[in-house]
Amino acid sequence: MNAETQFSPTLRFLITGACVVIIIAGVKAAAPILSTFLLALLIAMSISPLPNWLMRKRMSPGIAVLVTLLIVVIGGIAVVSLLGVSITRLIQTLPAYQTGLTELRDGMYSFLKERGIDLSRLTPFESLNPGRLVQFAGTFLRGMAQTLGNALVVIFITALFLLELAVIQYRLAKGEDAGSVLHRLHEYSGDIRKYAAITGATGLIQAIANTILLVILGVDSAVTWGVLFFFLNFIPAFGFFLALIPPALIALLESGWERALMVAIGYLIVNFVGDNIIKPKFMKKGLEISVLLIILSLIFWNWVLGPVGMILAVPLTLSIKKILSQASEENRSPVVTSAGGKARKAPEQQETGNEKAH
Repeated sequence: MNAETQFSPTLRFLITGACVVIIIAGVKAAAPILSTFLLALLIAMSISPLPNWLMRKRMSPGIAVLVTLLIVVIGGIAVVSLLGVSITRLIQTLPAYQTGLTELRDGMYSFLKERGIDLSRLTPFESLNPGRLVQFAGTFLRGMAQTLGNALVVIFITALFLLELAVIQYRLAKGEDAGSVLHRLHEYSGDIRKYAAITGATGLIQAIANTILLVILGVDSAVTWGVLFFFLNFIPAFGFFLALIPPALIALLESGWERALMVAIGYLIVNFVGDNIIKPKFMKKGLEISVLLIILSLIFWNWVLGPVGMILAVPLTLSIKKILSQASEENRSPVVTSAGGKARKAPEQQETGNEKAH
């Protein structure tokens, strides 16, 4: 068979589809390990501008990287410890929340009955069982407590990724590895690293502001909801509402609808300032990704990688889109190697160039 045998478009489509299915199956099988590495890489990309900022403050590169690593390790361990305490307290107070949910449901039933609404015809109200909701919340919180053990591994891998990113940037700045695969991957991931860094920085500012707000309003487990907001901030449009529900619900059960409304208004103000004032100053252009693609990517990556996939959905989708776009551009500008081993333009491009010269 000739080395330049051309496959039909249908056969090429089938081969490509089969390769994609095999890759997806492999990623799904390795999801427990792969999601840990990808999450650590996302956190490292979010923190990667910190060493450069420290170096601009006249700190040597080695000291800047060391300070960043210490911040990641010490700060990460402190956050994990606070999360462990908060989750334990939440699990212990779940029975009290069940009582509050029951009172809230009964009050809503009475309110609707007074206005002549027949609840027997509304099937969603029949399945509104506070006991089931609390049981689900307990299972979810215990799962979070178990994953905190993996958080230490994520912190360690994040530190290694930060060190490696600093080395790569230093070598590329000196002109080393120019034209290598590493250099091309670094160029491809430029927009992704910028997106992760800006989203991580603005998310951290918003998370700290929301945590302070919850502490002032006396909402339980404020640190937990602040950390949750930071990670859900990587989910455009939907992450904010997912992060708002738990603290608003707890404020409703503990202090009434007035406190819950204050939490919601505070979150909305912080989110508005972060997304419409702070982020546009650093991110000049949008994601160039439609809402439909965001929804599909959330569903797909959640299926492939589990819950962590929702946090990684947009960065992964942007990465794939960028790689495919770069590959398409390279295919449109082919380079042919001559017999002497020197690269030259394809014949069509040479003819076009000659016509322009004449």
